[in-house]
Amino acid sequence: MVQVTRPSSLTPSTQTRVAPEAPARAKGAQGFNAIVKGDSFSAVAPVGSQQVNALRLPIPWPGKGEADKIGWIQKAYPPAKDSTAEFMKLNQAVRAGQNVMPPEAKNCVFLAVGGLLSEAAPKQFYFDKNLDALEAQGLQVGRVPVDTDMGVEHNAAIVRQAVLEASKNGKQVVLIGHSKGGLDSAAALSMYPELQEHVRALVTIQSPYGGSPMAQDLLDNPLVRYGVGGAVEALGGSIQAGEDLTYDSRKEFLAKHPMPPGIPTVSMASTTANPTSPLFAMQEYMHQRYGVKSDGLVLPQDAFIPGSKSVTLSGLDHLDSTGTTLNPFKPYQPEDLTLSLVAMALKMPKGG
Repeated sequence: MVQVTRPSSLTPSTQTRVAPEAPARAKGAQGFNAIVKGDSFSAVAPVGSQQVNALRLPIPWPGKGEADKIGWIQKAYPPAKDSTAEFMKLNQAVRAGQNVMPPEAKNCVFLAVGGLLSEAAPKQFYFDKNLDALEAQGLQVGRVPVDTDMGVEHNAAIVRQAVLEASKNGKQVVLIGHSKGGLDSAAALSMYPELQEHVRALVTIQSPYGGSPMAQDLLDNPLVRYGVGGAVEALGGSIQAGEDLTYDSRKEFLAKHPMPPGIPTVSMASTTANPTSPLFAMQEYMHQRYGVKSDGLVLPQDAFIPGSKSVTLSGLDHLDSTGTTLNPFKPYQPEDLTLSLVAMALKMPKGG
């Protein structure tokens, strides 16, 4: 039997890394169309306006930035299906102590793929509770040792190796990717067709599948690009890891490597306006400049894989779904969140 255990590496020659992110709890069914209305902390000034509230600085944002690129993927590809209501029912059952996992889960290996720079986070604080929840169901879990400060194509090859290793004894693999880890996972499926027979489902959590305005805005600035690029490369990484999150790079990559059909996929995104979040400044930046809500790094408009089941939640920042955070108001916990999303994916027929 293949031993895909946590936190041991599936590919011994590659060091394991990890990215920060976390959980929350539910108010009620909220779909994609609800993200602009709910979850508000205070009134928001119109885009380009100088009107601000007590918590905002009157910062004029020059130009329209990435306004025309936000949500491009929803227009260019078949839309995702809003399945937030289905998630809410499953999540309620999980929190009531019910087992929502179908019997076939015992025949699967669940592999977590961490996000950008997640290697820097101690494993007991990142993705640990998500994997604990699956292990408590008697399921086999593991972490894919992606190099989290390297580009998508580099990591797709590592995901490929991990899937082939985990499926040696005939088990199907469920990939669970957080943030950039969702892009690495989807890229592996797109670039390596031989994986499709081994992968039962894909779950992405707050992954900028279409890109991120934060990545594009930062790397469009030559000074930021030079400073960040130099720092990352000094640590042995590549600026490509950030570049791959921009709208321009995602458009180019997906034109060459679209997501293959037939693999059950669930994409989760979230928004919050929590002033105690460490990502509040970035939430406010995107809210003020573009008039959109986010988890601090990713927008729901950019997070849904075409044709997937989509889930939009409020009250979670980009760290809350997979990490141990200090947010006392989380409406969903990583454990419940993971079981609900995975159950959704396994209820979908493969090849359907």
